[in-house]
Amino acid sequence: MAQFGPWGCWLFLAAALSATLRFGQAGFPTIRLIDQEGPILEGNNVTLECLINSGDNLSDFTFQKYSKWLRSWISLDGSHDLRCWFYDITVNDDNGRLLLTISNIQSWHTGPYRCTSLNATDNSTISDELDLQMEYLHKVFVSNSNSWCGTVGDSISVLEDDNLQLQCSADASQTPHYEWIREGDDWILPSGSLTIYKVTQEQAGTYTCQAHHPTLPQLTKSKSIRLLVESPKRSFSFESVLSLSTPMLALAVALPAVLLLLLILVFTFLIPRHRAAALKKMALEESGQRTPIYKGSLDSVPSVVGDTQPLVM
Repeated sequence: MAQFGPWGCWLFLAAALSATLRFGQAGFPTIRLIDQEGPILEGNNVTLECLINSGDNLSDFTFQKYSKWLRSWISLDGSHDLRCWFYDITVNDDNGRLLLTISNIQSWHTGPYRCTSLNATDNSTISDELDLQMEYLHKVFVSNSNSWCGTVGDSISVLEDDNLQLQCSADASQTPHYEWIREGDDWILPSGSLTIYKVTQEQAGTYTCQAHHPTLPQLTKSKSIRLLVESPKRSFSFESVLSLSTPMLALAVALPAVLLLLLILVFTFLIPRHRAAALKKMALEESGQRTPIYKGSLDSVPSVVGDTQPLVM
């Protein structure tokens, strides 16, 4: 403190006095995280506590969470209209302690929390915000950069001498570290991208992408891909169909089904309509041949008989 001189001492004392006065104000609450050792992981149970002055009534205080969608604070007591959004959050009085318990914490539970008086009119009865965050690592996805259909399933089929580029990704609280390994080999590729130029039959096998949380080694996910290498002259086989990714397999099944449906529609609607039109035309032609050609005539004259007389008016 000596390097700041007398003015530094006065500023320090003023700040300390301000903090003391604020804490000493009647009803000023404090929110804190309790019974938590280390970082909060997805699926953990979390407990928050609202600390108030001994002379205040505990029933006059509640917890609130900020909703970024509504852009407002939502009270988490049982009487609030939007309380149903947080059905897995419990607020209770435990022997004079106001506690908020979150069971199996998920991403929608994260964000700012605070403790406040139910009749708060100014900041003197509202605690500072506690930004609740958690660490997580979700499922790993592998995509083929050389294909428009994207995500790869459990296996992928590649023609010999083609290039293959697989990209690994995972949703996580922090950017994961990726690495590729091949079953039966001892090499490790520290990258999220695996590129094989001019694929050969010897490079077929099972490749695995592993995603590791950068600070929590216990958070690890992996995805294995079976690489099938086909000869360019290889004929169509059931195995090659099974090796297709899910979008390609769906397309391979849906396209013939759509074509078959179109053929059925053609045979069901167009051909009968064409036949009905042809029959109608024939009926009109026959009725025209049997129509009398002379005024007052009751019998028709066959069309093969030549008519050299004018129509009698």
